[in-house]
Parts: sequence; structure tokens; C-alpha cells
Amino acid sequence: MPDVTLVIDGQTVTVPAGTNIVDAARMAGIAIPVFCYHPKLKPVGMCRMCLVEVWTPKIDPATRQVVIGEDGKPVLALMMGKLQPGCVTPVSDGMEVRTTTSKVQFAQKGQLELLLTSHPLDCPVCDKGGECPLQNLTMQFGPSTSRFDYADKIHFEKPIPLGDLIYLDRERCILCSRCVRFQDDIAGDPVLGFDHRGRAWEIISKSDPPFDSKFSGNTTDICPVGALTTADFRFKARVWELRPTPSICPHCPVGCNISLDMRHDRIMRVMPRENEYVNEIWICDKGRFGMRFIESPERLRQPLIRKGDTLTPATWDEAISLIAEKLSAIRTHAGSAALGGLASSDLPNEDLYLFQKLFRRVLGSPNLDFSAGAPGESEIIDIGATLGVGKGTNLSDLGAGTAVLVVGADPEEEAPLYVLRLRGIVARGGDLTVINSYPTKLDRTPARVLRPRAGAEAFVALALLKTLIEEQLIAADFVVRRVQGLDSLTARLRDHSVASLCATAGVAEEGVRAAARAFARADNGIVMYGRVALAIGADLIDALADLVLLTGHVGKPNNGVIPLLPGANARGALDVGVHPGAGKKRGLKAREMWTAAREGRLRGMMIAGMNPVRDNPAAAEALDALEFLVVQDIFLTETAQRADVVLPTASIAGREGTFTNAERRVQRFRQARIPEYNTPAGWDVAQRIARALIAIGVKSVTPDAQGDGRNAQHASAKTTPAASLDQWDYVVAGDVADEIAATVRGYADTTYESLGLTRKPQWGRQPNEAVFYDGTSYENTEGVGVQIAAEADHPNALFSLRTRALQPVDVSDDHSCILLAAPRAYDGRAWGRDSKLLPRMVTPHLILSVEDAAALEIAPGRLVRIASETGSAVLPAQIDRNLPRGLALMPDVDGAPLSRVQTGPLTRITITAHIDETVGAR
Repeated sequence: MPDVTLVIDGQTVTVPAGTNIVDAARMAGIAIPVFCYHPKLKPVGMCRMCLVEVWTPKIDPATRQVVIGEDGKPVLALMMGKLQPGCVTPVSDGMEVRTTTSKVQFAQKGQLELLLTSHPLDCPVCDKGGECPLQNLTMQFGPSTSRFDYADKIHFEKPIPLGDLIYLDRERCILCSRCVRFQDDIAGDPVLGFDHRGRAWEIISKSDPPFDSKFSGNTTDICPVGALTTADFRFKARVWELRPTPSICPHCPVGCNISLDMRHDRIMRVMPRENEYVNEIWICDKGRFGMRFIESPERLRQPLIRKGDTLTPATWDEAISLIAEKLSAIRTHAGSAALGGLASSDLPNEDLYLFQKLFRRVLGSPNLDFSAGAPGESEIIDIGATLGVGKGTNLSDLGAGTAVLVVGADPEEEAPLYVLRLRGIVARGGDLTVINSYPTKLDRTPARVLRPRAGAEAFVALALLKTLIEEQLIAADFVVRRVQGLDSLTARLRDHSVASLCATAGVAEEGVRAAARAFARADNGIVMYGRVALAIGADLIDALADLVLLTGHVGKPNNGVIPLLPGANARGALDVGVHPGAGKKRGLKAREMWTAAREGRLRGMMIAGMNPVRDNPAAAEALDALEFLVVQDIFLTETAQRADVVLPTASIAGREGTFTNAERRVQRFRQARIPEYNTPAGWDVAQRIARALIAIGVKSVTPDAQGDGRNAQHASAKTTPAASLDQWDYVVAGDVADEIAATVRGYADTTYESLGLTRKPQWGRQPNEAVFYDGTSYENTEGVGVQIAAEADHPNALFSLRTRALQPVDVSDDHSCILLAAPRAYDGRAWGRDSKLLPRMVTPHLILSVEDAAALEIAPGRLVRIASETGSAVLPAQIDRNLPRGLALMPDVDGAPLSRVQTGPLTRITITAHIDETVGAR
């Protein structure tokens, strides 16, 4: 659409067509006060605070032409003869807007006077004080005195809980509806609404449990008064006492930008920090309320060394010396292959990089992994490094012309902010297809939903590919230049029809064809896959890779795949080399390490930030068989209790570092406080161990030539005549980041200095504007991060199609259901310690369909016994009326007996009603 030129307060402004007056004025540096309007929400014109004079060219009723005055200029007329709300009035050519006339000022004063008639004068105790739009606008535009009788004020009980996390002060509420509209339009959780009428009009919760949303905290950010406050921050501090520190949420692969608001060395609250490329201005409640573990009194404070059956406190020198001595001895008498390391995918890049360097370059062992190796754990099949979304991708820019396929994923539970991002794409005109074997929240979005039988998801992908070939929807130019194997793929699928593939998967052919057409014809195409897709494995993920290749939706911004891998930094772990590699010199994966430990082939291990014993009895047996075990963590976990040496480490608040998110964006977080109990960062722990090993004569190693297509750090290693402490001379985390930039493929621009150069003006609050415009989201002063290029971004990269034809799934079995582990954001694990979210943590249970529950005569809450080839468990049942028959879900939460019954990611089980109702989950 063409731009529009208008005049605002005598200043000529050119803005895109469709822009409202409030935004147009802001682009010219002119502030129009607002309460109900928010640039991320649809305008509704409820508060009338943005009333302005709008003059437009006068139209002659007879000729329908603009009336020209004697001066040769159009004659202007006041629109509708009265003031207009700027937030719902679009600009037009020739328009003149006046925001400072006496009529406008009179309206502003009057509106504020009305809003304040029953507003309490409790600014000195209000959490919003100091960042309150009502305060600011009253001082700037409001009356100095009120004409209303104090005795006529409306009083309510204050406050009342809207839920267990959010409190409502009805006396402060100005009924702007920002909170209601956020929940309806952005979050997709219509749990708030209005009740009563007149001066008794109020906000209420409509859900059970109250305010049932994973995004409730955002309503307190955008509330323009102190009506909504969080239980986590209420009455804890005044905002001018806080010291905000830029950080990154460590809970999922989105990598939301946050601010840790500190008072001295205590976290007072967690706030969103705007980044349009990542989380816009939102964060989920897990990120907001799930940081209290940092200050938990149960934190480890000093190293522990096992003496007999007891872990006793020790000095750092004692612990590091013992570790070096034991690891060196194992390496000497059993070889490097007898050592292995596991590092959590929740750790920062700096920790992960030096962890793998310690094992590869000092100990000479490629036995590395970031998974726990549980029986039902899926293999990490990663196509993000090759076919990930192109550099420059920004989901907040996408709408019409964009098609997204969400395959085998539950974004609300795996990466919550993506629900908001995907809903935004749909709201702006994009096309969304959800392919999953069980219902998720995205099904409530205006989307095309395909519900395949559990385990048959790959047949849906094959049907999409077959449709592309059959209907000639392939991006021919791209395929000719960069893709090999189309003829072979066509031949492999020749004996399959779209109808037969859909019948095998149990989905409608019309839906599959519509999804294929929408994806192929879109300007931008994105495939997002998650936990269920990983469970299905290579057959599905290879087909998804071929889907984006055949449609040409790779190698450019806003096109490609977004893998939702487990952990906050699985992408970084893969990139820096915390994996066993490939080829003949491949090391052991986690599951193979447990077997090797039980058989005596693996003698020593170091585990950083992981607790495999919690969910995997086989891991406990394997760890007990080791000669020596080192555990690095912030809590004395079940795994740490089995260690010979336990090392504490700093939390995300006590150190700095970087994460790489699902879209391969490297982002830096800053140190917010003195390290808790002076514990070092994980990278420093690895450095101390390496220096101690070198000091006692352990030979260094150098990497062989690249063997798996990644940087040299990923390859196997060979010994050199002498070790050098110069290779382990890092003073600050930035030194490690510099080495990562120099050695890890694609990370050349990720030094801290380079990341600092990514600071860009964001759409949100600017230095020249007041806080009232977009709420209390923090301006991003740290930068928006650097996105790593995928292999497909390189124009000469060639790819081969790998999809293989599949045989129909044999579903005949004596067992009644397929068991699938369902991820849950509120999983009850260590991050939730001391959190306000504890009442919302999911407890172990089994979810059944209505049909299966009826057949088994199982009522909600009744105990059931599930059995597989490997074991059995008893736990309560819940019933989901939308779950398909033959599928049972067990939430992957703390205490869930998944490892006892799973034989793999998809497990056949029998279910029976448990007779002894006194027995819980065991």
C-alpha cells in the first residue's frame, strides 16, 4: 500500500497507509497519551484518552471532489464535528491532526478527572509507583484538583486474587481491557472478562483454576495502572531501588530476553526485555516466576569429597587435585576410552565448549553427550544446522504469504513463547497447519489440524511430498540448482498414492493436499518440529527436510526449519561439540555409556548440570559401577549423592555467558550479582581441572582433520609430546567466547564485542517517550544477538533427498495402547524450587481417551496399572475427551515412572484398573 502524508501539530509526516494517528504521531516524536491502546493489541478506543482534533479535506456533496479554498489549498473540516480517538482513526492523505488545542486539553483533563474519581491515593505503597502511566499522565495532562466528593468514591475489597499468581486491586482498575485483550488475542487463553455494569464494572477470572494461563504475568506489564500485581513481587521493593541486568531465560530453546531486577544481590523480579527477533515484549510465567531456585537455601556452597559413605566438605584445591589424580590414573591404566562426560543442554556455550575441550583435548575421550540416555529418550536428529531458518528471520514480521507446519510438537509445553509468535502469524494472515497425534493448545488457533495415529506421522509427511510431486508444486529452479535425488524419490513413492498414505496415517486427504498447496505456494515456509517428531525418528524428520528442499523454503530469511530440541541450549551443545561425533572414531552416547559402565569398559565420568539418576534407574546402577564419578551442579541431586566429588557452580545470575536458541541466535546474558557463595562458573571449573591434569603430566591432544562436517573441536584427537597451560589461560568468560568465535564454525561474529554491536532501536519505549505507550517492558540495551547462518544459507551448498518409502504400520498387538511421553513446562524439577509456580506443577498421571477409559471402566482419578515388556507402574488416570483412542499420554514430569515402562519413545502397553486404591504411583 502507498504511504500517506499528513500534518501533525504543524509537522509533515509520511507513514504507511493504515497507520493510526497515535502511531503516526509517535513516528514524528509527538506523544499522544493513551491508556487502553497498546501497539501489540488491537485498538478499541475505550479510554478516550487519545482524543485529538482531526481535520480532513472537505468534500463537495454534489461533485464528490475536494473543496479548494481561495488560497489554492483544500478546505479542511473537523471530522464529524468533534474530537476523534487517535488509536482507532487511520491516517489519510491531506489530514491535519492537532493534539495540543484547548479542546483537546480540556478533554484530557476531564478524562483523567473521571478516571480518578474512585482511584485510591495509594501511590506510596503501590508496586506500580515510579513506572505508572497513570501517575505520569496525571502529572502532565491531568487536573490539579478534583471536583468529586471523596465520600462518593466506590470502595472494593483489596486486593483479590485473580489466581495464585496475580492480584487485582479493583479500586485502581480503569477498565482499559488491556489484560482481557492480551489473554484473548495474544495468548489465546480467554480466561478474563468483565462482570457487572456501571461503577461496579470489574475484571473477573472465567477459568477453573482461576487465571489459568502460562502467560498471566504479561498482564501486569501492560496494565497502565497498579491494578494487576504479581504475588512474586508484591510489596518487595520500589522500582527506583532496582538494578536491572540483561539476561536470557534458561528454561527452553526460545531464549527469551529478560531483565533480572536486583536489589543489592537479591532478585526482586524478572521482567521481559524486548527483542522483536525472539520474544517481542513477552515472557511466559515459567521464565518470570521460575528463577527463585537461584537463591534457594538448598544450593551447594562448597565442594564435597566422599570419605567412606559420606560426602564431606572440602576445599577447592583438595577437590580439583583429587579429580585430576583419579582421572589421570584411569586414563593411564584403562585408556581414554574409559572416560566419559555428560553436560546438560541447559548450560551456556562457554561451559559446554570447555567441557568438551577438557575431554577431547586433555583426556582424549570422545565419549560426550548432552542427553541422559533414558530408555524412552529420543535420539536427537538435528537438521537445524543445515536447513534451519535463514539468517535474518523475524517471526514478528510474518503474516500473509507465510505458511507454517508444526509437526510432532507441543510448543506451549516445549517452548511456550512460540505459541504467541505462531498465533501472531495467523492473526496477520498466515497459514498454520498442526500435525500431531494428540491435541495441543495450537488446535484452538485458526489452524488446519491433522491428527495422525500415533507412530504414523511420517506417513503424513510422505503424503505431503507425494502431493508436491503429483501436483507439480515443486520449486523447480531451486531443485535443479541445489537438490539431488528427485528422480529417485519419485521412484520410491511411485507405488504409494496420497490417498493410501493418508489412510495409513488416519488423516483426511483433503487436509493434507490443502496443507501441501499452502506450504508450496507461500512466499515464506517454516517447519517446526518437537518432542513427538523426535520420537518418531529419522523417517519423519528426513521427510520434513525433503519437504522444505522441494519447496525451496530454505537458504533465505523466514524460511526453513525450527527444531524444538530439549533444553535451553541444545543448539549450542551440538555446535560446540558436546556429542560423540560420527564415523569410525565416534565416541559413546549416553545410553551406550551406561552399558559400558555396567560392563566395566567405562571407569570414570564427569556429569555437569544433569541428574540422570532421577529418571533412569539404569543410570544409577551404571554410576555405582564406576571407579570415579564427578558431578558438577548447583544442588545435591540424586546423581550428585552418588558422586565421589561434588562441585558447586554459579547460577545464571552469578556469571555471564551466551546461549544459542532454536533459531540459532547467539545471545549474551550479563552477571547480575556476586556469585553465590563465591562459586565459579562451569567453564572455570573445567579450566581448573584441565590445568591440574596438565600440571601432573597428562599429555595434551590435538584434533584430527574434520571428520563429521563440523569444526575441528568435534573430531577425535591424538596426543602430542607435551601439554601447555597456555591453552587454558582464560580470565573471563569473554576469553572463552573469543575462542569459540575463532574455532566453532559459524560463530565468528559471536564475541562479546560483536554481540554488543547488535544493539538496534526497537519499536518499544524510546528515550524520548513516556512509559505509558507500551507498558513496563524494558528497552533492549544489550543487543538482539547474532544469528548463525545455516548451511543452506550458503548459495553453493547442495543437498540430497533422503526420504525412504515406508511400509504400512502393523497395529495388531495384544497390548491396548501406545504410550507416549508428553512434555510439560511445569514439570516439577529443580528450576521450580521456592517458586510461586509450585502449586501448578504437574504430578505423575496417565491420560486416557474417553473411549479407552469407558472400555476399561476407569473414572477420573482412579489408579491404573500399566505394563510393558520392561516393567509396570501404578498411577492415577485422567481423561481427555479430545485424545484419540489407542493413545495414552504420560506427562514427563518429576517422579513419572517412564523409565520403568518405556521400551522406546513409542511403547505398547496394557492398562488395567488397579484394585488396591491405596497405592500411589510407584
